[in-house]
Amino acid sequence: MVREVSEGVEGTGVRCGVIGEVGVSYPMTDFEKRSLQASAKAQQITGAPLIIHPGRSQESPSAILDVLEGAGADLSRTVMSHLDRTVFSEEALLTLARRGCYLEYDLFGIETSHYPFAKEVDMPSDAQRVQWVKKLVEAGFSHRVMLSHDIHTKHRLVAYGGHGYGHLLENVVPKMKDRGISEDIISSMITDNPQQWLTFV
Repeated sequence: MVREVSEGVEGTGVRCGVIGEVGVSYPMTDFEKRSLQASAKAQQITGAPLIIHPGRSQESPSAILDVLEGAGADLSRTVMSHLDRTVFSEEALLTLARRGCYLEYDLFGIETSHYPFAKEVDMPSDAQRVQWVKKLVEAGFSHRVMLSHDIHTKHRLVAYGGHGYGHLLENVVPKMKDRGISEDIISSMITDNPQQWLTFV
């Protein structure tokens, strides 16, 4: 990991800009714990930002942060992704926010309640995602919010009838404004937050 950030990937000279997305299941395996610890050490050495794919349990993000913090990771430079399908309690969300990591709602555009990887979970709609983001804004954590649409299948591209990469700006931002989130805060969430997270020497 250190070599790929500092020198480049497999002799290409192309340097990685982030560590991750580091995948973790729930319960966490010993191998995943070691992977998190190694990621924390690589972050210490390189200063690179870190992004985590949590297990499909509300307990997973906090357990991951415990391991990362114990290994010396900078939680303020760490993104916890996929919170849309992971955290469904306001108390749990705010507890996570107080630990200082970035909180990512990154499944915008998925408008089906069925979630095949965790059938006990009802996937939220974009309108519900906006309400979760608004809760974080109202609690004073807008500076820790990341927004995205985890486009990973062909049918979600515009060419195949999907909403495409413009969905966040074209559809979600207007919805956030309609729900009372100010333009300055929206701009900060979609510009300043990722810029601050991604910037390192």
